[in-house]
Amino acid sequence: MVRQISLTALPLVAAPFVVSVALQACGGETPAPAPPPVASAPVDTSAASAPVATASAPPVDTSSASVAPPPPPPPAPTSTVATTKSDASWTGCHQSFKATGKDVSKDVAAMAAACKAATKLKPMGKTLTGKQADQDAPQTFPLDAKANHCYRVYAQAADGIKDLDVVVKDSAGIIVGQDSTDDPSPVVLEDGAVCFSKDDKASVVVSVGMGKGNYALQIWSD
Repeated sequence: MVRQISLTALPLVAAPFVVSVALQACGGETPAPAPPPVASAPVDTSAASAPVATASAPPVDTSSASVAPPPPPPPAPTSTVATTKSDASWTGCHQSFKATGKDVSKDVAAMAAACKAATKLKPMGKTLTGKQADQDAPQTFPLDAKANHCYRVYAQAADGIKDLDVVVKDSAGIIVGQDSTDDPSPVVLEDGAVCFSKDDKASVVVSVGMGKGNYALQIWSD
């Protein structure tokens, strides 16, 4: 007869042995004892809490970023020997003129004569003629200007020229008068004349803006 032993009757010191026996009876193995905990090194929090110094970028110079506006062009030179005078009544006398297109010399003489009553001017010298194309260099005619006298230039081009340009320059090369229209019959000035305060070796410069052909011009003076 096997005598049953009550587990409760065993002293507490035998409890581990009983547990071990029970685990072996169930087919398990006794687990290895857990290793003792490793003491962690103390963490230095002084470096983590300290502010981190960062390199600051140099200040940006914005003065050169904005582009300064270009300087204004220099004023056109002013003649010391010539000025202009205007008279609105001088404009209509040549605007109504119609060239025949047969002879530019006769046409320019007729146009200038139509303004004689309004301007009280008279022709100076003979009619000047030339032939030019828009790709040619300008042609220059001398103007022997006298002090205290005014001058007006009339020009008429043949049908092949659609735009004839006329400019009056003083002896220094400064423009003292030019036509303001794009047509074959320019007048300088359109509503007046160029007046000289001193004797001057001036010039009349003719160029073709469009086309080619013959032209004629007359210079009238008071």
